[in-house]
Amino acid sequence: MPDFLRKFIGLLLIFAAVGVASCQALVASCSSGAAPVPTVGAPR
Repeated sequence: MPDFLRKFIGLLLIFAAVGVASCQALVASCSSGAAPVPTVGAPR
């Protein structure tokens, strides 16, 4: 059971890292022509 749990958590971390990286790249590419966007947690 711990082995399955370890694999599941590893996949979850990998997917989370890929999602965050793609989101950062998307924000960077979208804001390249406009004003630079501050940190992700900035208030609207």
